[in-house]
Amino acid sequence: MSMIGASTANLNLTAGMPPPRIARTRRATFFSFVGLGTIVGVWLMYVYLSEHGMRWSEWGLLAVFVPLYYQLNVGFWTALFGVWLMNRPKPDPLDLWRTLKPEDMEEDITASTAIIMPVFNEDVTRVFEGLRAIYLSLEQTGQSKNYDFFILSDSNQTSQWIEEETAWLELCRQLNAFGRIFYRKRRKPINRKSGNVSDFCRRWGKRYRYMLVLDADSLMSGGLLTSMVRIMEKNPGIGILQTFPKQIGAETLLGRVMQFSQALYGPPFMAGLDYWQCGEANFWGHNAIIRLEPFIKNCALPALPGKEPFGGHILSHDFVEAALMRKAGYAVRLLNTNRGSYEEGPPTLVDMLKRDRRWCQGNMQHFWLLFAKGWHPMSRLNFLHGILSYASSLLWFFFLIFSTFLAATRLPHNNPQSILAEQILLGVTIMLIFLPKVTILLDEVITGRLFKPLKRRLMTFVSSMADTVVFTLMAPVLMIFHSQFVVYTVLGKGVRWVTQRRKIDGGVDWAEVFFTFWPVTVISVVWGVIGWFVSHSFFIWISPILGALFLAIPVALLVSGGSSGFRFGLFTTPEETDPPTVLATMNENLLEIKGRIHLPPELEKHHGLLQVCLDPYVNGLHVSLLRRRKNIHVSRAYLDQLASRLIHEGPQCLNPQEIKAMIHDTETVTDLHYRLWSARDHELAPFWATAIRQYNLAASSPFTHTLAQRGTLAA
Repeated sequence: MSMIGASTANLNLTAGMPPPRIARTRRATFFSFVGLGTIVGVWLMYVYLSEHGMRWSEWGLLAVFVPLYYQLNVGFWTALFGVWLMNRPKPDPLDLWRTLKPEDMEEDITASTAIIMPVFNEDVTRVFEGLRAIYLSLEQTGQSKNYDFFILSDSNQTSQWIEEETAWLELCRQLNAFGRIFYRKRRKPINRKSGNVSDFCRRWGKRYRYMLVLDADSLMSGGLLTSMVRIMEKNPGIGILQTFPKQIGAETLLGRVMQFSQALYGPPFMAGLDYWQCGEANFWGHNAIIRLEPFIKNCALPALPGKEPFGGHILSHDFVEAALMRKAGYAVRLLNTNRGSYEEGPPTLVDMLKRDRRWCQGNMQHFWLLFAKGWHPMSRLNFLHGILSYASSLLWFFFLIFSTFLAATRLPHNNPQSILAEQILLGVTIMLIFLPKVTILLDEVITGRLFKPLKRRLMTFVSSMADTVVFTLMAPVLMIFHSQFVVYTVLGKGVRWVTQRRKIDGGVDWAEVFFTFWPVTVISVVWGVIGWFVSHSFFIWISPILGALFLAIPVALLVSGGSSGFRFGLFTTPEETDPPTVLATMNENLLEIKGRIHLPPELEKHHGLLQVCLDPYVNGLHVSLLRRRKNIHVSRAYLDQLASRLIHEGPQCLNPQEIKAMIHDTETVTDLHYRLWSARDHELAPFWATAIRQYNLAASSPFTHTLAQRGTLAA
């Protein structure tokens, strides 16, 4: 591994930090518009509510209206400033790409960079084929010699663990990348992903100047990887440089709608964020490069006081790490990238809600950090916006509850001033919701940033109208669930760390959808009956929301299915029509693997255990990677008893913890291999008899054949 080059101590740490004058001017301009829009909206709402005097219910509705309207204005002006920044005659003076001169792109990179990928029970094929594509893309730049790759595993399923080991070794063999690609499996996944990264920093962080963090579903091009290091070298004041990862690989309707929306609306919003966040942007946890020396020194995460969910380990650690980096005097910047940085998203609405449940708890934890000492004001604002991203759903729910109560108890409007205020407020609100989308869409139709052919631009317009329908139907459903998540967090109900599903196999789980969304349907019916008896006009006003709630089950089934609109040309992205090389490479290998023979179903579940017990190559690999130390928690007699049960009764007689105890012990793993191959047929469980017959059918090397059957890697 290459060592850190020259220290950054003597470099100009202001490089990469936006000049204070420009930052103050931009923020004053942006928040003046936001503040003015919020004040006007609140005043109009007050005029409307105060016609017959202000009761507690009116004050309550006005109180929840203020943060909602503020958040609406922030989104509105962020999008408009982003579109303006993309179309301004002169380039943005704060654009980091301008710091690179043509001759800089020709110089060799000497800074050492670690590319780390934490994984937790992920699809081994996808992880290592993505890593292969990144490695090959980096090799094509001719600048790969100072980059090392680390797969940091916290997988707690035996099969995943063994498959990761064999896939790592085979990938290194195929790419001749021994000493360049490393694999590490933690015995105990302390503090989840952030603990995994912290462990890497403690062990190997001092050997590298930069750390580039990837998720298991991340994909980045070699050209962008080298450019990010060059930008960091030219701007030593930057501590974290965050790219905009575009969503790829979607197969369901929900995935393709999210993928399309991110491609169309994401760049303007990214430009708008960069406009007013300047050097105090957020870190999103992946597809970003970090300056390791200040990160190790300043960004260690303490446990929050108290118990989960508000206390304990910080879930949304990336926001906090960005704030700590800024507190240490380093900038956190967004890098405007339209190509080269990618990720995958949840395929179904249920999977999206599971992810949001975890994110909600993490963001709500930041409530205590709002009042901690030493933060930059913009870091506090980022914490507040993160909290509002979920708390606003509960506020919206309260707004509708107050509105229902007022409709039942409030006197009719007769004052022309109140009626006028209501009409103006409604018009302004509609403008704030839809004008950014219309502006971005017109910008695409005129400029063709995504697609040059006119036909594609017109289909983009149609797709934008269609995604508006989808999001309109999903928004009230998300409101109910996000409100529930916030309440659960406040009441002290924590969340488990589970593997995120990125693909659906076997179609939509109808039972899961029904049992997840039937309470939402019941809420819509009860609320609709109440609204009808309260006021017919109020029922008509709230009917779009109630209708979306009533249709929650069929909408969830629709967006989670395979009818993605692809054959009609809807929701198309540039990565589908003109895939970059790194994406095309990965997709070609995954397609090749998809058609390979898999193991029989009775062996598939325990494939990793089968490999480590039967294949001498895998057995030796696993033993060599285990740290040889005495297991003080498990006796030798107990392990021998488990091994005998495994051989004579099969793995189905043992629970995951018992299997894991055996696989962690080097003597037991070695002994299992010998005993299985030396046992007579009548001494073996039917599982092992079938497995050995399947193993002996291999015409080539057993190790290679096993991999080919499972489809772990492309040859």
